[in-house]
Amino acid sequence: MWPMAWTGTWIAPDRKTVRLSHDGERVLVTVCPGPDQPPYDGAELPTGGTARTERLASSTHRDKEGRRYLEVEAGVVGIGPTYQLYAAVRDGTELRAAGDDAVVDQLVLVPNTMMGLYDDFEDDLGVPWAYPLHPLRWQAE
Repeated sequence: MWPMAWTGTWIAPDRKTVRLSHDGERVLVTVCPGPDQPPYDGAELPTGGTARTERLASSTHRDKEGRRYLEVEAGVVGIGPTYQLYAAVRDGTELRAAGDDAVVDQLVLVPNTMMGLYDDFEDDLGVPWAYPLHPLRWQAE
């Protein structure tokens, strides 16, 4: 489960804004070019059109090294592409996986992307709005 304290507004150095909000057991994710801007148009859907990067469903996972991340369905659920947000804390000059007790203002969310089943994009993996992949810091409301 993604800790409730880790929700809220996250901002990258380029002003890209990611909003995380709990909706029962899941976390909904909205990605915008800036704090006061509307969400991006998202990945092209196989059925035509695009999905907006607004209130996207996500699920919490741990990778092989035990690092916790949100996997955001940026296209068709179960098909992709996906946008991952890894929870980390700065330890000196390096990042390490965030523990359950990490304080939100010490966290860094490190984004990553994964190509979807039907995507053939080489550079942006079907989620051009995600790039560049700058770490995000929590923004006090």
